[in-house]
Amino acid sequence: MYRDPSVADCLSRCDSRAIHKRSAARLTKFAAIAEVALFYADASALVKLIRDETESDALRAFVGDADLLSSELVLTEIPRAIRRAVAHDPDLPLEALLEKAGEILDAVALLPLERAVLIAAGALDEPALRALDAIHVSAACDVAPFDAFVSYDERQSAAARLVGLRTVAPMSPSDDDEEESPESRERLEGR
Repeated sequence: MYRDPSVADCLSRCDSRAIHKRSAARLTKFAAIAEVALFYADASALVKLIRDETESDALRAFVGDADLLSSELVLTEIPRAIRRAVAHDPDLPLEALLEKAGEILDAVALLPLERAVLIAAGALDEPALRALDAIHVSAACDVAPFDAFVSYDERQSAAARLVGLRTVAPMSPSDDDEEESPESRERLEGR
């Protein structure tokens, strides 16, 4: 069986020590001057910034003025998610949502889909991880360190934690909670 020689390199890049060593040198200059948080956001999170959903307010409050980055995959995933939502609820304003998506995507730093990232995604151990989710995890590994991986996909978040990424899925407090706790405001799962 042919095995691309770069697979071992890609797999080692998902090890948190290798991520830190490789990325720290590249991002040190930026980190020294940056005073805002940097989050990797997948499509499940970005859609909540475009279309009002249960967690949208909590997510907007959490990301605030932070810088967001994601994979170029979201250029396809977001419009597809909007079109699916409109197909289920024809009262949703397709054109307005697509326009808002364009504005959000223009504000997100998009990482190119490179061969090494795709190979690393295919080599992730988690068998239940879907292909696009694996690409997001691999892309995040490639650009780490950053403050957190923002996703509302449990399977993807679990895979991200397995490769050493800190994950977060900001949640709104439930209506029947009398007192708002930090746990109700966000669900944070660390390294």
